[in-house]
This record gives sequence, C-alpha cells and structure tokens, in this order.
Amino acid sequence: MSELLSPIEDYPNAISIIKKNQNLIEGLNLYYIAVYLSAEWEPESTTYYLKEFNGIIDRVEDKDKAIIYYLNAYYISCSVENWQKCEKYRFNLLKSVEYSRNIKFVNNWFDLANIVEEKEGQNYLKEAISNVEKVETKETLKNKTINYWLSSQRFIDEFILGTHLSEAVYIHKFGERMEE
Repeated sequence: MSELLSPIEDYPNAISIIKKNQNLIEGLNLYYIAVYLSAEWEPESTTYYLKEFNGIIDRVEDKDKAIIYYLNAYYISCSVENWQKCEKYRFNLLKSVEYSRNIKFVNNWFDLANIVEEKEGQNYLKEAISNVEKVETKETLKNKTINYWLSSQRFIDEFILGTHLSEAVYIHKFGERMEE
C-alpha cells in the first residue's frame, strides 16, 4: 500500500509486489487493488486476475460479486475504444448494480448513469449520491494517521466502491458539495 502513496506512486511496483506475494495474501482486497491498478498500468495482469475472479464469482458473497463485475467493467473502460457503447461494459455495470443492492457502492451507479438516457441516468446518479458514506475535507485528511493511508479497505472504499471520497473528488464527480 505504501507504493501507492505520494510521492512514490509506483503502481507497477505495487502490482509486482502483490504478484510476488500471492501465497501470503488472505482475502480478496489486495487482488481487487491489483486489478484496479493493472487495468491502466499492466493490462496483461488484469486479464489473469479477472479470469481467476470470474472463475470463482458463483462462490463469493454478493458484495464480492458486485466488485468483480465492476472491475470487469473498469477494465473494459481502460482497454476498449468506445467503451461507453460496449455491451459487455454495460452488462458488467448492470450486474454490479444488481449485486450491490444491499451494500453501499457509488462508482457502479455513477458509471451506469453516464451511459444511459438522461432521465434514467438522473435516477442512477441519485442512487450513487445516496451511497456516499463519507466526504473528507483537506483538513480532516491532513490529520489522518499512516495506518489510514496504508489500509487496503480505505483504498477500496475510495477508488473502487467510491463510498469515501475527498471533498474535491466529490465536487468533481457530482458538481456540488455534499449536503450536511
């Protein structure tokens, strides 16, 4: 996780560390991060991990299914030209939304809102906004400990699920400040 922090931000090395230490990893969190990072930085690794994930998708909990389908869509958005019109992209987002009905997930709803008709998109956008759990200001982020920044769950909540966002990202995404 330290490889992902500024000023290092060595995403290829973070992916490499995860690959080299697969026998030590428990749970799926670091694999989710590896897929997310490699979608842009090392696409051949993404296909390996997604093949593994897609092979276990019937045996994992709904939250994990929602994340796996979302990561499939995210990979398509990073690797396919005109991905917004790609039926597999839409399919994976819809499946992610289907399996995230009982959990908080923002990015799948947000991405889906951006590829459908405007009226339907507004409903998806409202759902995305309602799933945001926490918006951090610059001041609160300055006071976070190193453990906060090294947490794999924090990374997932911010970059994959989108449930915990900085105020700047929230405003960029939704065009407004979060209602108190």
